[in-house]
Amino acid sequence: MTDFITQSRENHPEVENAFRLAVAWCDGHRIDGAPAIAHALKVTRTLGAHCPDAPAHVIAATLLHDAPDLAPEDGMEARVTTAAGTLTLDFIRDLYAEHAVLAEPTEATGSAHLRTLTTVPWLMAAAVADKIVAFEYAVDLAEHATDAAAFWAGRPAFTRLLPYFHRVQRAADRVVPQSMSLAYGRLLARCPKATAAT
Repeated sequence: MTDFITQSRENHPEVENAFRLAVAWCDGHRIDGAPAIAHALKVTRTLGAHCPDAPAHVIAATLLHDAPDLAPEDGMEARVTTAAGTLTLDFIRDLYAEHAVLAEPTEATGSAHLRTLTTVPWLMAAAVADKIVAFEYAVDLAEHATDAAAFWAGRPAFTRLLPYFHRVQRAADRVVPQSMSLAYGRLLARCPKATAAT
């Protein structure tokens, strides 16, 4: 069976171009203890596993979802537009907007972003794919730690966001494939209990 990314690169020039940009911009960077390109590919493959009919611009944007942090500041948007189109650039911006929510989580900012995610189901699917990969990494570390409670206690920036992550899962359950919602929900269930609403 042909790999989702390989097939998408063969069928869609914008995905091939996005892949090449991702390889270049991820070079020298690491995410979750591995080369950043491995993270980009894993998130994109997770999207494909649950949403094999994702449009080309969604696949391209998922490959480049960390571009705002990794690409050279000067010319990133122009290069994405030239390589993969304005739809891809707009999708990257919408995905990246969640970073502001995570930095300062409030009821208002969380609700506003959730409305965006549920209004654009492909956006929700890409966001959940990213969370599945991030949670797989964190949960695996916790479950192999000598003291799981101490592991989570040492990551307050993550655990304080758990209420928001649960809200995402409840909203996602209405708009993404069931397999994706269940995969995300199972990972959340392996995290500490959320203690407040965000």
